[in-house]
Amino acid sequence: MQNPQKYKKGAILFSAGVIFNLFISALLFLGASVLTERGTANGKVLVELSKEKGVQVVETLWGIYKGSAGDVREDSETELKMLAQYDAVDYDLALSFDIPNKSITGINYMRIRAETDTLRTIYVNIYDNLKVDKVGFQNMMRTGINYREAKDIPTWYDAEYIQTKNYLIITLKEGDVPMKGDNVALKIEYSGKPVKKGFDSFSFKEIYGNMYIYTLSEPNWGPVWWPSKDFPDDKADINMRLTVPTGMKGVSNGLLKDTVQNSDGTTTFNWESSYPIATYLVSIVVGNLVYWEDTYTSLDGNKQMPVVYYAFPKDSAKARIDWKPTPDMIKYFAETFGEYPFIDEKYGNCMFGWTSGAMEHQTITSYGYLLITGDNRYDFVNAHELAHHWFGDAVTLKDWKNIWLNEGFASYCEALWKENVGGKNAYFEHMRGFDFGYFSGTVYDPKGFIDNPAIYATIYQKGAWVLHMLRGVMGDEKFFAGCRAYYEKYKYSNAETSDLKAVMEEYHGSSLTYFFDQWVYKGTGRPKYEYSWKFEDFQGQKGSGAYTVRLQLRQVQKENEIEMYKMPVKITVVTEAGDKEFTVFNDQKEQAILLTVDSKPKEVLIDKDGWILKKVAKGTYEK
Repeated sequence: MQNPQKYKKGAILFSAGVIFNLFISALLFLGASVLTERGTANGKVLVELSKEKGVQVVETLWGIYKGSAGDVREDSETELKMLAQYDAVDYDLALSFDIPNKSITGINYMRIRAETDTLRTIYVNIYDNLKVDKVGFQNMMRTGINYREAKDIPTWYDAEYIQTKNYLIITLKEGDVPMKGDNVALKIEYSGKPVKKGFDSFSFKEIYGNMYIYTLSEPNWGPVWWPSKDFPDDKADINMRLTVPTGMKGVSNGLLKDTVQNSDGTTTFNWESSYPIATYLVSIVVGNLVYWEDTYTSLDGNKQMPVVYYAFPKDSAKARIDWKPTPDMIKYFAETFGEYPFIDEKYGNCMFGWTSGAMEHQTITSYGYLLITGDNRYDFVNAHELAHHWFGDAVTLKDWKNIWLNEGFASYCEALWKENVGGKNAYFEHMRGFDFGYFSGTVYDPKGFIDNPAIYATIYQKGAWVLHMLRGVMGDEKFFAGCRAYYEKYKYSNAETSDLKAVMEEYHGSSLTYFFDQWVYKGTGRPKYEYSWKFEDFQGQKGSGAYTVRLQLRQVQKENEIEMYKMPVKITVVTEAGDKEFTVFNDQKEQAILLTVDSKPKEVLIDKDGWILKKVAKGTYEK
């Protein structure tokens, strides 16, 4: 997901309502840099604000936001224990829409597999804005027929159920309790008005005079519009059948298998996914959309995949320009990390009701309409969301403590795409734009993903810096080999930070515990290097042309809990004949370093290119 990191200096002076709206608007747009001035759709300019102060302001504004948009589901130990009794296998969801009343009617055929012999009570996530009208039950192992899909079952038994505390609780009769490994089918009929939670969980919104319906369920707002087992580590297949007024299109994950014109003036779009998908990545967009497509050819040349686009009519011409590089992006990331993970389905971009920002819904990215400019200025957004299909969609976080694995990788891939099209200078420039001077909390276990959006800078930008620094530690060959191995090992499943660490250690050839402790698990700050230097003739031999550089390197950070950051530090000695580079492993609070050069030194630079998240000050050489 693309999140904004721009904050307006005068926002604090506005009313609480204005602050709230500004804050939310900011959260929906992540730029390459906090400080660059960019115009908005109405010509206004976001005011430059100190990076460090900008993040701190957001922490303050969060109190206002939390009061309006809190209420994130928190599951008890008992609820988690009950949910662990089964595994969601697949969903077949049929939805229709009452646009004037902004309500929906749905049937979810849900197939689950019992993980215990005592699955008598089944918990399903569904928020109380929806009313469950009927629940059917069938043990698919006892029907005598091996039905491919739950919706094909002709006979259902009524199940007892209650709705309470954002859960549907289904109680089976004694004789209906499945054995471990049995596939159980549920038919959940429901209706109601979806509510807007979190980022924009479910919306009916008029844009340019047309009505659009869209969803964005991250992190756990899917149950405001469909019943499911809503946890990122329980991925399942899904079919989506969207019945919409004729003239509208219904867009979702997977492949469009067919379109049916109904006699009542509606059209049903049947979408099928053959790859497992986390519930927060399930998406629908309904509305007046202009469609076109391109193709991507797999790296082995054996498959052609559709690359599809859905745009608002007003913006379609500009979108054709902005999205044109998409197949090239797919090829680049495939070459870098491994083949596009959903090669048998599609990749696509679909505009939706966000003004700015985007969301990496599996195989169909939802794209904010103010990001469509016709000049490719937001290519990095396209790259970010596409990269998620490797890191986030195919390799999905085990839990929200590991959200940086999604967003750090996707943000870092922005810089990689910049490097691909613009070279190393463009890469380093993009990374410099990610240094906000201040980050809140640790990269791992950022509780603020739900409870404090100020942590987003840490998840996204510092997360990208972690990977950038890891590349600097490991070197390109080992780093990218490790990334490819991590993707291949956890593709279509789930991973956590320790999994990435283990793979990278394997390819690095030694422990990276020090690195992950100080940059991911424990550290919230950065090293502050103070250095001084002098030079003398090499071994006192005047006229030899060789010189000894005596470098004093200290770490002087005081307020941070990481007293000593261990890192390989690149030292550049600028000489009359050119630059000479050295790499020194800095593992001491104060370190004396001797360097030899073949020309008279003019300057010494610490980490000139910027491989370390740091601060640097030049001091006076002490004898």
